[in-house]
Amino acid sequence: MKIHQMLSFVFLFPFILMAQKNWSPEQVLKIKNVSAAQVSPDGTKVAYTIRESLMKDDRSEYINQIWISGIDGSNPIQLTKGDKNNSNPKWSPDNKSIAFLSSRDEKNNLYIIPIAGGEAEKITAVKGGVSEFEWSNDGNKIALLVTDAASDIEDKNKKAKNDWYIYEAELKQNRLQVYWIHYKDSTQILLTKNNFSVYAFDWNNDGTTIVYSYGKSTKANDNIYSDIALINIETGVIKNIANTPAGESTPKFSPDGTLISYYCSENPNDWPGAKHAQIYSVADGKTWRLKATPNEDGSILGWTADGKNILWSETNKTMTSIYTLSVDGKNILEFSKGEKNYIGAAKINATHNYIAFTLQNTSQYPELYVSRLNEYMPIKVTSINTALFFLPLARTVVIKWMGADGLEIEGLLTYPLNYTAGKKVPLLLNIHGGPAGNFGQTCIITNQGTYPLAALSENGYAILRPNPRGSSGYGSTFRMANRQDWGGKDFIDLMAGVDQVIKMGVTDETMLGVMGWSYGGFMSSWIVGHTNRFKAASIGAPVVDLGFQNLTDDIEGFLPSYFKSDPWNNWNLFSEHSPLRYVQNVQTPVMLQHGEADQRVPLGNSIMFYNALRRRNIPVKLLILPRQPHGPIEPRMVLKTMQTNIEWFESLLKPL
Repeated sequence: MKIHQMLSFVFLFPFILMAQKNWSPEQVLKIKNVSAAQVSPDGTKVAYTIRESLMKDDRSEYINQIWISGIDGSNPIQLTKGDKNNSNPKWSPDNKSIAFLSSRDEKNNLYIIPIAGGEAEKITAVKGGVSEFEWSNDGNKIALLVTDAASDIEDKNKKAKNDWYIYEAELKQNRLQVYWIHYKDSTQILLTKNNFSVYAFDWNNDGTTIVYSYGKSTKANDNIYSDIALINIETGVIKNIANTPAGESTPKFSPDGTLISYYCSENPNDWPGAKHAQIYSVADGKTWRLKATPNEDGSILGWTADGKNILWSETNKTMTSIYTLSVDGKNILEFSKGEKNYIGAAKINATHNYIAFTLQNTSQYPELYVSRLNEYMPIKVTSINTALFFLPLARTVVIKWMGADGLEIEGLLTYPLNYTAGKKVPLLLNIHGGPAGNFGQTCIITNQGTYPLAALSENGYAILRPNPRGSSGYGSTFRMANRQDWGGKDFIDLMAGVDQVIKMGVTDETMLGVMGWSYGGFMSSWIVGHTNRFKAASIGAPVVDLGFQNLTDDIEGFLPSYFKSDPWNNWNLFSEHSPLRYVQNVQTPVMLQHGEADQRVPLGNSIMFYNALRRRNIPVKLLILPRQPHGPIEPRMVLKTMQTNIEWFESLLKPL
């Protein structure tokens, strides 16, 4: 059968697939995940959310429900039920109630529920929805972020189809508000009225002041270049405390309110460059940076109760680590003590004495744990996927090889389920996004994603997930080693990884496929234009033209930071590193997948690549996902993407 006939046959009969007893995409979407958690201020209980997918005739979304239990997992109680999303639970300072966000009235609004029993009380009724909130220490106030809603005139014009607008002339912003809670009554004030957007905020100890990071708009690019200010909630007086060309974000008050920690880039901001924790003294305005961490990029989790240290979480090769940084800038210690499991979703409680987080590894599903902050001793809280414990998972190992210039590269190799040593099987090269992304030693089962690794391994594929130069987790020098060189030495690193798996006897040159999303889509598009060794490619949300990408995306500083130029100052450089320039070389059949509402990597990238391949008569398909941003977020769209990837590789690279 000719290749074009074979492809038509596959897409007419998409269910002609190898039997999948355990890990079909449908089964994977039944997995439960802990999505958020916080220990109570008194350290006796933990509130957490469990996320599941919901697919009905008229619904397709992920739903969170709130649970509470003892910190050892005892006496679990489900606080919220139904088919509406209830998320982001946060304890009141008196430990008696929990505030949370819910979509039960369509838009996300704030609710409070007593843990002793009773119905949740609706606190806000804002048209634009609430995106974040925080209790004050006295429990009398809640600060929150509210998104600007359409005005009555805008709604009227939309109905009359008179809704033209000038691009970016009147941006909708996220604004900071405060609610005074008085049982059945509440008083609301709007704090930030000027034309900027608030991203993150924190209360001081006495509830008189809020520190927040802000930028020109809700765009991701403006968040990266954000500044920091203080606002007095009684007077409304604003004081800028970090306003430089660096990116300054996620400020957090020390427990006594005298210091503020924040995440800070180099000055001026450098996207792949080193990041650090910075301290600001409220009394005198002095600032200083804390000790550099191994990866020089991560996130501030919060303060210890004595105000002498902050906790910082970051990727550590294929794992994660949490570090304690002394506020005097002199010391760094690893709080997580070489934890052999992958740490995720870490959050410190309001009294700074407990931390909640998930632990997982390549053969263990993620579950919730808590630990005291004075010593790392994880206590298991949940066992939410016990029904799946008996199902087999494919073996994943860390392998290493020499990339370009003799640089050591790591990657994760997942064998086919029930693999027989010495047998050659098809290999899928899976490339992460970023490029400063990272493949870690996490469980390959997840209910949201694009490439169903567990299903593919069960179907007989080996999967290589490399961390080439440019990846996070190996320090800032490694992370910046692909600057002005996308598709250069990173390409060599990837090909050397494939060669390593071939040398191991797992696969051979006749059975190779490649897949990747975002930067992984860029590299997959680059690969098929520079080698014909791959028999099939699945390419998600790819950057194929760097100039087009930079002038249409929502992160306009990103590519100029990597390529040290705006496109109009060096068109040749941007063109030379664009996969579209080499599309005339492509012989590999390509499946493209892209969200229709993607602002990070606009859909036009895939359309250009699709049209070029179609006009050259190269087998190509383009799956467009309505409403989806930079990756599918609705379960049915996730399911379709997973199914399509399996179908594509089964049609061209089916294991023997």
